[in-house]
Amino acid sequence: MKNEIYVIGHKRPDTDSIAAAISYAYLKNQIDNDNTYKPYRLGDINPESNFVLNYFSINKPELLEHVYIQVKDAMVKDVVLAKRESTIFEIGNTMLEKHVKSIPIVDEENKLIGLLTERELARNFLKEIQNFTLEENPPKVKDIIKTMDAKLIVGDENKKLMGCPTIGAMTAEEVKRYLKKNDVLITGNREDVQKIALESGVSCLIITGDFIPSKKIINLAEEKNIPIVVTPHPTYVAGRLLRLSTHVERIMSRNPLTTSPDEILKDFEEELMQDKKGVAVVVDKNGYVKGIITRHDLIKPKQKKVILVDHSEKSQSVEGIEEAEILEIVDHHRLGGLETGLPITAHIRPVGCTNTIIWDLYKKHNIIPPKEIAGVMLSAILSDTMLLKSPTTTDEDKKAVEEISNLLKLDAINYGIEMYKAKTDLEDFSEKQILTIDLKESRLSRGTIAIAQIEVIDVESILKRKDKILNEMEKIVEERGYILFLFLLTDVLKEGSYIFAAGQYKLAEKIFKRDFSDKISYLEGIVSRKKQVMPLVFRNT
Repeated sequence: MKNEIYVIGHKRPDTDSIAAAISYAYLKNQIDNDNTYKPYRLGDINPESNFVLNYFSINKPELLEHVYIQVKDAMVKDVVLAKRESTIFEIGNTMLEKHVKSIPIVDEENKLIGLLTERELARNFLKEIQNFTLEENPPKVKDIIKTMDAKLIVGDENKKLMGCPTIGAMTAEEVKRYLKKNDVLITGNREDVQKIALESGVSCLIITGDFIPSKKIINLAEEKNIPIVVTPHPTYVAGRLLRLSTHVERIMSRNPLTTSPDEILKDFEEELMQDKKGVAVVVDKNGYVKGIITRHDLIKPKQKKVILVDHSEKSQSVEGIEEAEILEIVDHHRLGGLETGLPITAHIRPVGCTNTIIWDLYKKHNIIPPKEIAGVMLSAILSDTMLLKSPTTTDEDKKAVEEISNLLKLDAINYGIEMYKAKTDLEDFSEKQILTIDLKESRLSRGTIAIAQIEVIDVESILKRKDKILNEMEKIVEERGYILFLFLLTDVLKEGSYIFAAGQYKLAEKIFKRDFSDKISYLEGIVSRKKQVMPLVFRNT
């Protein structure tokens, strides 16, 4: 079975993040037949990305909430199950043959009703010295036939046995005194004892040593409607096997520890460790068994395998990334603070877009992507480079746009303008949604700074909401504890940005050497958060 590898962009995904997850997962699936690569997103799709995916008829990636190790990553999936009507003998043999120490018991619909472990089996053998009755959990005649490797001489194999098992090893008179109606008598080739059993109205007569009863005994059994079973085993063994012919319901644990496949493992570890059996049955919400997990399975659980695209900082990545195995990073930003346990493959280059790097990898592997994949890659490059006008734009980005445009037979700039129009249609967005469409945090020695950015063609539709945006920024600063929150409203056509500041807004004056007394200032030529704003932040704070 192939391993699934998660290909994920950053939180609050932009078009590059979404497209990179899609395009790189597709590439990896073409060059690696041993694993399955699947793109995921860590947040809602913004209007621009939604336009791109619809334009090229690509489904949006599934939302991924975390990559913590879950119960399903540690559990044993190939579970041996048994039905409630299974005999103890059958399940004991199955444990030996399959080398398992516990077997979930299921009902007619295959839903969990109990668990049998070696612990219950051992307790059953210890109870053999106590009085034993078949009343509570009566086996059928066919159950003892199967368990004792026996044959039915006369009677109904579906008849349920009743009463107590009695060994007919004493004198006939003593047997007559001890035996009660509906008991089960086990004896050898003693016709006198056999006759007493049938006349006493036992529920079944078991004859050991493979001795076939006489015609007189058979006729009497038919007359009394009492089954006779003949087994090759000696009397002592037959007595023990009779106990093992009872159904597993008699000794199973009816309320075993259970858990869900999706439960986070570290949240369940303590409960499992404290369980007397040290085993839990993994069931879905409908009660169907999906696996078993034991204390032993906690020793080395299976980590989720991930590839990070368009980011390398823990704060921007998925929850639980510290528990995952990072295999690769494909990015065009600065390196973040993530640590890996083993050496990894990293494609990190100072270009305008992650998809420019991925396009180059397609070429190196001589793979031409389908038009829909090429389309989202082109969209990402145009988005991240502001239609190739951003100072982050490199010759590699321009070359990639030219090559993909030729492949698609598409006018890149005209398409890019249509894409930006979709991006700037924010009429139905709240101020908070606008501010968090593309927000990135940076942790500095003195605290955390957040920088949000949207790139629009018509800035006036956003500027008329200036006061509400600033008020919302102050709320976010208070909620998240930022020392400074900057919002870049970038005018794509004029190639400049209105910069809003909240929190310690005087820091913005220090960073940009501009007056921020109104908490907003226009900076011509400032369009790149990564290449223009972030260096100023790190240099002046």
